Amino acid sequence: MYIIESRNILTPQNGLNLYRGRTQDSILLTEIAGSDSMDLGVKTDAPELLAGVLKARRNKGIIILGNMGDPYNKYEEEYLLTRNSLKVIENYDHGVIISTYQNRILRDIDVLKGISRKTKCVVEIKIPTLDDDKLKKIDGPETLGSEDRLRLIRNLRKEGIDVIATMYPIIPFVNDDEKDIINLIQKLAECDIIGIDLADMRLAVKKSVRDFFYKQYEKRFPKEYEMYVSRNDKPGELLPENRTAILAETEKICKELGIMYESKTIKAWKRQYENKTTGEQMSLFDFAK
Repeated sequence: MYIIESRNILTPQNGLNLYRGRTQDSILLTEIAGSDSMDLGVKTDAPELLAGVLKARRNKGIIILGNMGDPYNKYEEEYLLTRNSLKVIENYDHGVIISTYQNRILRDIDVLKGISRKTKCVVEIKIPTLDDDKLKKIDGPETLGSEDRLRLIRNLRKEGIDVIATMYPIIPFVNDDEKDIINLIQKLAECDIIGIDLADMRLAVKKSVRDFFYKQYEKRFPKEYEMYVSRNDKPGELLPENRTAILAETEKICKELGIMYESKTIKAWKRQYENKTTGEQMSLFDFAK
């Protein structure tokens, strides 16, 4: 672990990265900061910096947590950076989108409900498959299983917190079976989910982490990797062989269930600020600096 010193606590898109890196042995990486892919950067003064920024802002917006590292990783128990930052967000009446799949988020249900009473509070939970053997190979052996993730979604929804499920990543020959995907969507619908981001059934791997991903793909799923290589696909872009048919069927089901499913629609909805006390709405782009 290392300390990150940063003057700019928010990205231009209002991203708040309290922790930078991965704490689980995931097959995916957003970046490799050094020789250790599991090394994690921590912004210990983030809540204070965030308070200064939000205090100076005249307009309200949506703060996005978790793009570069899970805000509820094991270090959060010691540093409380996520909880303290959420308190700042609540205090200044901003909304929040949190990406995690850790039960630790339930610790902060009081703050989340406080934000939700005023404006948008959304939790994104990744669940790419119901097969726990595959799930552990995709996200790491210490991560929550599929039933625990579904239970987490139900618990959040019972407390009135909006939840978006992300079916990502879909890896060819690993978790791209149409029947399994439809079964997952139906299970999520039973949890009173707000939306299911299908990510267009497209897995794009950045060039900087591509070597790492393919080595892990081969190591964790040797038979599936061999079938994938035989297709001679474009490097860095992984698509299910029957992607068009899967998308058509899943979109049909989501429409019937009244669940958001298109990535662009979900992205636009997440970034739209909602003032529940007056009913006024503004776009994130009206106030992002």
